[in-house]
Amino acid sequence: MSYILSSSKKFKKTKRDNYISTLQSLPDDLLIDILSRVGSISFTDFFNAKLSCRDFLEVSQEKFIMKNISVEKFHAVPWWEVKDEISSFLKACEESGNPELLYRQGMMEFFSLKKVESGEENLKRAMEMEHMEASYVYGIILLCKGGECSNEEQGIKLLNAVLKSRKLGECRERTRAFVLSMWVNNPIVKSQELITSCHAETCGGRRRRRGWPWIYERDEDVIDENFCEACMWDDEVSLFCKRFS
Repeated sequence: MSYILSSSKKFKKTKRDNYISTLQSLPDDLLIDILSRVGSISFTDFFNAKLSCRDFLEVSQEKFIMKNISVEKFHAVPWWEVKDEISSFLKACEESGNPELLYRQGMMEFFSLKKVESGEENLKRAMEMEHMEASYVYGIILLCKGGECSNEEQGIKLLNAVLKSRKLGECRERTRAFVLSMWVNNPIVKSQELITSCHAETCGGRRRRRGWPWIYERDEDVIDENFCEACMWDDEVSLFCKRFS
């Protein structure tokens, strides 16, 4: 019996040594890619992986990993003091260009801290990395700004991309939850209606003004009416702005 237990321990040790030896033979670029993929799915798995061997631990602070790691585990707007190690970790992720943290910082700066320019810039940076909620909010901001025709065109283009991704409903809910979690000191206001491209005679948008007018809670529940883009997104902007009233 003791011989069997001894053999079992030797087998486990040999297996572990082979695992470590295999990792040590991998180039750093591949280790970074592996850890980045793990971290993008789960922070907990990332944390466990980097503690599993020295090779992962040594590359765990690489900017590419910090940029792609999932931070969903951490509250967007914590209502209590954050531990120094967590604060340092999140700061490193933000400085590495993590799109979720850029989005969160942009939301806080624009709507709460009244740092409009830097908030808008962070939302734009997150949008450029295809962060859906950032694309949604930045598109709304552009439409609210009015003025230049390019703002309206880019805003509509961004919102159309969100709609095409079939994540519009999710973006609505997540941004609503974010707004409710912070002190709003800079409510967004719509400057004008988006009527530049509305075909009033054929558009059904002017005849219907209640709730989310052309898409329900699920993105696939599209109402079969002839809405032009301008009217669809004009309604979206109006209802987004009502969250601040």
